Amino acid sequence: MKFKAIIFDMDGTLIDSLGVWAESDRIFLKELGYEYTPSVSEAMKTMHYVSACEYLRNFYNINMSTEEIGARIMDIVKDRYVHNVPLKEGVYDFMLKQQAAGVKMCVATSNDKSLAEAALKSLKVYDMLEFVITSDEVGCGKESPLIFEKAAEMLGAKPENTAVFEDSVHAAQSAYKAGFYTVGVYEENFSGEFEKLKSCTHRTVEGFKELL
Repeated sequence: MKFKAIIFDMDGTLIDSLGVWAESDRIFLKELGYEYTPSVSEAMKTMHYVSACEYLRNFYNINMSTEEIGARIMDIVKDRYVHNVPLKEGVYDFMLKQQAAGVKMCVATSNDKSLAEAALKSLKVYDMLEFVITSDEVGCGKESPLIFEKAAEMLGAKPENTAVFEDSVHAAQSAYKAGFYTVGVYEENFSGEFEKLKSCTHRTVEGFKELL
């Protein structure tokens, strides 16, 4: 694959981090004396961070503000992102190869920017990227292609010569419909959606080693 630019999703695509959020929910709820309910993490997995905290507050009737819940969970998550979350297999070598070929790369994420940058720096790939852009910065989630379009503009590339790597169906659909070459990356937490991911991407891969 030869492209002028690549836009990577982060969680579940570059880094093996999706389990961290469910773990942080469990830790947070245990601190408050609540019993963890797995269906809650399932419901929140495609939500924006603030919406997920609001959902958690309402579901358990927690006597804290959404902001207080978010701050505490973020503390738990950040510790794990910096110390426990690994890159997915083959990611570092793939990015190194693209960098050597002069391909410009960035991360477009729905995650918190400071958290994303801390994780990517810890994993020694941040310096390969031109920038990190977030849904908060563009004002909408990945159900809209705006974050991909803005990222491509900042990279000096057009959709047709830019690849987008995504693990989630709704984000991949947005990029695909906007004219980006879209690569679906297998993520175990979304394994039941992998067949659907194949229908809205130009190519799917089980992992980055396939691309080396």
